[in-house]
Amino acid sequence: MNWEALGAIGETMGAVAVFVTLAYLAVQVRHARREGQRALSQGRVEGARELVALGTDERISRAMAKGNAALGVAPSPFVAMLIERAGLTREEASLAFQYQLAWWNYTIQIIANIDDLRGIERTQFEISVINRYRRSGLAGMYYQYLRDASQAHPDALRYIDGLLAKAA
Repeated sequence: MNWEALGAIGETMGAVAVFVTLAYLAVQVRHARREGQRALSQGRVEGARELVALGTDERISRAMAKGNAALGVAPSPFVAMLIERAGLTREEASLAFQYQLAWWNYTIQIIANIDDLRGIERTQFEISVINRYRRSGLAGMYYQYLRDASQAHPDALRYIDGLLAKAA
């Protein structure tokens, strides 16, 4: 074998090494992008959860209810439905709404990352969703409101509908 042949083999091996390195970097960039999206989503939901929890503070809830009533702001459709059908006060209905909203934010965060759950975690989550939303209480009423008013992401609704259908 002469030096030209060895040089050609070396160049070929170098080209293969560059290709493998670029493929590896592409995989790493895709992984980093996905993790960044997941972190952003998680942060958004955690922020929403904190705001909802803050809204359930009795002082804030009372102030919001009093202020909205004084300004003539109509309650949201779900709050109005709770006032009418469950006989709750506006403040109680607002608190119930905030609580259901917090659960919904938690649920959609998990649905968005459902494929990352281990088998037992996924099963446990699915059972909790079925038990929560198939009942005729406030959670079931909230889920039906989300469905009827098109207030939720269609993929989340489809996922939960599928769970509820399997459980029936």
